[in-house]
Amino acid sequence: MCMDKTTDRKQKAAYVTAIISFVAGWCLTIAGFCVEPTGEVSGSVLAVLGEAMVYAASVFGVTLYFNHQMAKFREDTRRYLEEEEKKEEA
Repeated sequence: MCMDKTTDRKQKAAYVTAIISFVAGWCLTIAGFCVEPTGEVSGSVLAVLGEAMVYAASVFGVTLYFNHQMAKFREDTRRYLEEEEKKEEA
């Protein structure tokens, strides 16, 4: 299946923002250990980390689910068409 350029760009943008969000969340968490009070992470930093993780997981999870369902649909369609073709030949 050929995707148009707009869909491909949207998917790349989603992946890039998910990766940036994931990395930024962890960087903020690590930085939270270095600022005063040292060794104590603020609740807001943990909230940002949680939001970043949820966003990244949703982008990757939805994409994987969609790709799996599309592959399953293609296989089912191919199998159905082959069966119909065999019925017509018989």
